[in-house]
Amino acid sequence: MGALVNCYISSAVMIPLGLLVQEVFVQPLVALRSLLPAMVGFLGGTLILLVWHFLKTRVVRFLLDYNGWFITPKHPINKLWYVMTIALLGRTTKGAGWYQDYLPSLPVPPLDHTCKMFLASVHPLLTPEECIDTEKAVIEFQSSRRTRLLHLLLRLKGWWSRNWIGEWWLNYIYLRQRTPICFNSNYYTTGTLQPTTTHTNWTEPPCSYLAISCLGSSLVRGKMETVMAEGTGVPFCMNGNRYLNNTARIPGRRWTRLLTMPMETTTHILVCRQGRFYLVDVISKDGKVLSPQGIRAQLEKVVNMAGSELDQTGMASLTALPRATWAEIRERLEANPVNAASLHAIDSAWSLVCLDTEAYDVSDLTNSSRHFFHGNGYNRWFDKSSLLIMANGNCGGNVEHSVLDATVAVHQWEYNLSEELYDEEGHVLPSSSYPGAHDFPVDPPTRLEWELAGFEDDLAKAKKNIQDMIADSDLVAVTPGFGKSFPKKCKLSPDGFYQMAMQLAYYRLHKSVVLTYESATTRFYYEGRTETIRPVSDASVTFVKAMDDQTVPRDQVKKLLKTAVEYQCDYKMKAMRGLGVDRHLLGLYILAKGLDMKPMPKLFEDKAFQLTFKLSTSQTPTHITKRKFKVPNICPGGGFGTVDKEGYGVSYIIIGEDRVNFFVNSKRSCSETDSTRFGEAICRALWDMKSLYEPAVPHSENFVC
Repeated sequence: MGALVNCYISSAVMIPLGLLVQEVFVQPLVALRSLLPAMVGFLGGTLILLVWHFLKTRVVRFLLDYNGWFITPKHPINKLWYVMTIALLGRTTKGAGWYQDYLPSLPVPPLDHTCKMFLASVHPLLTPEECIDTEKAVIEFQSSRRTRLLHLLLRLKGWWSRNWIGEWWLNYIYLRQRTPICFNSNYYTTGTLQPTTTHTNWTEPPCSYLAISCLGSSLVRGKMETVMAEGTGVPFCMNGNRYLNNTARIPGRRWTRLLTMPMETTTHILVCRQGRFYLVDVISKDGKVLSPQGIRAQLEKVVNMAGSELDQTGMASLTALPRATWAEIRERLEANPVNAASLHAIDSAWSLVCLDTEAYDVSDLTNSSRHFFHGNGYNRWFDKSSLLIMANGNCGGNVEHSVLDATVAVHQWEYNLSEELYDEEGHVLPSSSYPGAHDFPVDPPTRLEWELAGFEDDLAKAKKNIQDMIADSDLVAVTPGFGKSFPKKCKLSPDGFYQMAMQLAYYRLHKSVVLTYESATTRFYYEGRTETIRPVSDASVTFVKAMDDQTVPRDQVKKLLKTAVEYQCDYKMKAMRGLGVDRHLLGLYILAKGLDMKPMPKLFEDKAFQLTFKLSTSQTPTHITKRKFKVPNICPGGGFGTVDKEGYGVSYIIIGEDRVNFFVNSKRSCSETDSTRFGEAICRALWDMKSLYEPAVPHSENFVC
């Protein structure tokens, strides 16, 4: 080795030093000098593009944070704002997810603003003595150094996190929930007002829906359009759409975790039939989606394999147990490789499809709603959102709520309705009519296996639990017989009009007013979800008391109604701008708890803060997609359970100009509530409110639908 090294050194010495320097240093520098202009141009161009993107993003966020377009839509400055927004974002609506980086951050409301709104919202719900105590607690809270510190920390979180409440909302409201989710979290959707095809069996409509749902991978490719505020260039946050089909809620002893499978790699769906579960391949490994005819063939195989007898093992009923109980049972199940594989097949499925044997007509909204909400106890896996298909083709959904708000689910449904294709005889068109759908060989469906020795008692308790909850659920759908065209004619907000009808109905039945929840969307902001509208006010209480007081002139009652509706509308506008009360107070409460603040601020121990929402309401949105589809095909609504076991859960949907449906849920075990009575009371209240403006006309008293 030494000789070899010496040889190299000797050879090197023989090379002239000047030539060595020329070759090693000078020539590369000369070559580099010739490339210098190109390098400078490249780096300069890259820097300019980065600076432009940074400035454009900040400017667009500033523009989208402007709310005047829906607060004062006729203001002249809105035209300038619109031109600037369109100039930067373009006229053409981009695919889902394209606008995410441009969405403004969710604001942290001013503390004084929150305290003022909170006092106004609880004043009509408290006695004079309780009001004095609450006012003292709010004044102390507002002026306290500790509260100012909490608010400062919240603002700091708002600076480094584009949505300061998002993670807390998911974790504390959903993932740490310990009660059963089937009636306390999940919600359901019904299908369409009229059948989408002339064939009254499951083999036609669901194949079209399912093929389109599987094309949800188009969401990844940006095919599904972004939801835009009507008549503007303002995009909605589309973050929730990432969890439409491919997410499961896995129970834990202390908190739940979410499993979201990559859309690009998922190849199978799960089909439930007669209480049994089947793994069904519908997507190839290279991302091709099986045609509707191919999916129908797979589903027909499942129906034949399942037979006509219900499997009463009751595996699905385990998902309706309290979360800690279900988590402990699941841990024991997963200790067995067979069970672990079956659970993973369910969790990792693109979608869960339930082929039910029941058959309610689309016009029978009450029974259809009950069926879609809870099924028979054997055919709903509540940890995963499901497409539900009855024997007559009537479709609906059961949605796991932790990451999917109703605006997201309805958008998916309307998108599907706009894409479905049938021939003149009502049959699904061939795969050539569905871009991205293919015919290719697939493995036959596989039934999931379970080894359940030692789980007999667990299953028996789970089945009894779900049957008891089903028996306790009092759900009814009603419609008054007229829609939003009337309040619009009276220059009243339809939503505010319906909210006041619910207040009047509750007061008539229960002789009191209660804390009421109404949801507002905050999807104008990055990863925005919802904020609470509190529609009860001094004005609404004055109105409901005056409505049945014949000593109050009717013109005066009309003015009171208008004032109450205007208050609700103003509160809604604030909530949609992130300036509500409830999320802000929740954030401050979480910080105080997290810092182990002792004693806790008195406001958090005050009766007003601890009131529960005995009346929980939400309007189901419609026409979210701008695609064309027939109005009779529109979703007729959906619903959810009660927040308070002594209260009501009311979902309502405005359909076109002439119809509104209400879906009312309560507990039969509560002697004070009755869903049918309350639903009918809402409809009568609407007719009575209508009679304030025009002579009463005969109408049907059969409101249940």
